Amino acid sequence: MRDAIRLLCLLLPLAACTIAPSELPRLDGDVVHVKCCRIPDKFPWVARFATHAWVDLRLDGVWHRVEVMPYGPEVWDRQVPETAVFADNRWNHPVHVVAFFDEAADASRIGAAVLRAVERYPYEGHYRAWPGPNSNTFVEWLSHEIRGFAFELHPTAVGKDWAGWGSARTSSTRTGIELETAALGVQVGLREGVELHLLGLTFGVGLWPPRLKLPFLPALPFGLRSD
Repeated sequence: MRDAIRLLCLLLPLAACTIAPSELPRLDGDVVHVKCCRIPDKFPWVARFATHAWVDLRLDGVWHRVEVMPYGPEVWDRQVPETAVFADNRWNHPVHVVAFFDEAADASRIGAAVLRAVERYPYEGHYRAWPGPNSNTFVEWLSHEIRGFAFELHPTAVGKDWAGWGSARTSSTRTGIELETAALGVQVGLREGVELHLLGLTFGVGLWPPRLKLPFLPALPFGLRSD
């Protein structure tokens, strides 16, 4: 069963992946990973239910980690060793692979576009853990800005749907639409199912794969790894 899930995740980046970074293939070419893990325990207890998302990518043999952190709060583009990229834990919590893009999925173009997008992130210098903009806002924004960079962040990625005072756009998987305001939003899509976004929290029912989405729990029954 675990091998079947891993194959599904690698072939279909839009799937709800539950594999660990160490299970990803070690390819020679350019690759892009979207990952998440729980927020460190040093933050207030309510934040510990949320996840932090980031992008690891390799271009021309160099690994980059691109993310927004609460201390800065500029977008960080750091070179990291391969050991960090394939580590199964960060901040003493399991790391989860959200999406994987290789050369067949145009990883070189996507990776280069991610690095260029760092310079034009509209919320540079602004960070709010809740309701946003935060680290998840940034990663979700990348999915809307870069052609072919389609994925679905976990429902515990608080801030992923933050869009200022309001917006109407396609969903991050390109299979649906979403309407967002500062307090309330709704998203409907073939892969996302139906979601209600209330003050940055996600409530909904997913269609592919079938799952229940709650703000303080991973998507059920296809949730995050706990090992």
